[in-house]
Amino acid sequence: MIVVSGRLDAATAPLFDAQAAPLFAEPQSRILLDLSGLKYVASAGLRSIIQIIKHTSRCGGRTGIFAVPAPILEIIEISGFQHLLDIYPDRETALNGTP
Repeated sequence: MIVVSGRLDAATAPLFDAQAAPLFAEPQSRILLDLSGLKYVASAGLRSIIQIIKHTSRCGGRTGIFAVPAPILEIIEISGFQHLLDIYPDRETALNGTP
């Protein structure tokens, strides 16, 4: 599980990518992102999330997000990412894997 907080933009995405990189060393069919503390996401941040989605997809799985603030969920939906992710209302539901 990755906890994402603050801003995920051109300034912070490289650090996020570096912190997520170890997950790509081994097959991961399911990665969960806790977005409860995410305040802002830009296109660079969406690109970082796409990298995680691609990795889980290559491993035959899916990426899940949960506790997504309404403004962030709106950006995800406008971007069309909701079809690429499993979206859960909270941590418990995400851990159980039932949308």
